[in-house]
Amino acid sequence: MVPVMKQIYTAQEYAVRAIDTIDHRQRRNKRAAVLNGRMIDLPLRNINIVRRIQLMKIYCKTLLLVLLALSSLEAQFIEVNVDIDSERLDQNEQQLILGLDSAIEQFFLNSVWGKDIDNLDMIIDVIIAFQSTVSISNERNFQAQIMFTNRQDQRLFVKAAKFPYYQGRSLNLTGAFDPLTALLAFHGYMLIAGELDTYGELEGSAYYAKANLLAAESSREPRMTTIWGSRIAVVEVLIQNQDGRRAKSYFFQAIDAIAAEEPDPKLMKIALDKFYTSIEKIVNREGLDRSTAIFLQGHAEELSEMLAGAGMWVELENMIVMHPDSDHIYKNALENR
Repeated sequence: MVPVMKQIYTAQEYAVRAIDTIDHRQRRNKRAAVLNGRMIDLPLRNINIVRRIQLMKIYCKTLLLVLLALSSLEAQFIEVNVDIDSERLDQNEQQLILGLDSAIEQFFLNSVWGKDIDNLDMIIDVIIAFQSTVSISNERNFQAQIMFTNRQDQRLFVKAAKFPYYQGRSLNLTGAFDPLTALLAFHGYMLIAGELDTYGELEGSAYYAKANLLAAESSREPRMTTIWGSRIAVVEVLIQNQDGRRAKSYFFQAIDAIAAEEPDPKLMKIALDKFYTSIEKIVNREGLDRSTAIFLQGHAEELSEMLAGAGMWVELENMIVMHPDSDHIYKNALENR
């Protein structure tokens, strides 16, 4: 891992970054208004004025937005919730991991992941289920299963994590290899890459590359070849799944079109056509992959509402076959046509 140093900006650069932050936050807030409002099921030719009023409510005064942006330009993750299940550990082992939840939270909140992503403001959960401990080179290592999730459309699983830890230890993103910080950093990069892919076609590529490089470096450490080699394979599968990654971008292009100050049904349908074509390619080629299936599961309701609103009934019916895990949602939309 490359040592991370705090970036120093000129006043002009800082202002530009603040404007970029405002743009991302406005897009994110308008997306949330649609995703949480469940207002997509109306015929697009009669877009309800209530939706437009609700969307307008998310706008704050420009000065307030600038101040908020300037105050948190280094925040990639703004909320990190760590849930630890240590029931399988004995009492002494449980004492050793006291404070681990706070250390992980601070790791994600305080690390500088990249100077070009200060405006993502991601909220994530880290769920750790400890299994046992094992001694490696006279050092106690904890074995656990871990899930990283953004609560919506990304879930990353670690079936066999193994790392040393002691009470009161801080975690930092530095150049020295450490099993736990490397694991956290790897999944941090993966979550960021997945989020960036929703803002533009393959926009997360640079952060998948960071995760891949970190995995490659970690695999060269003693006794780490196998486990980190498997993580290299995971990253490469995601990098190569360009149809799935593009589908995420097209889905949110559709959301952005309907969440705009002036909703654009035509633009939404164009994006939905591209989205559907990408999903169809994946299914026809090799079946639905896990990452895309998780994304679809997280957005099945919004997708069904948009497809119905755009009159894409054939595509909606085909989603029942292509994504059977949410077939009840697609069927319900068809029944209400």
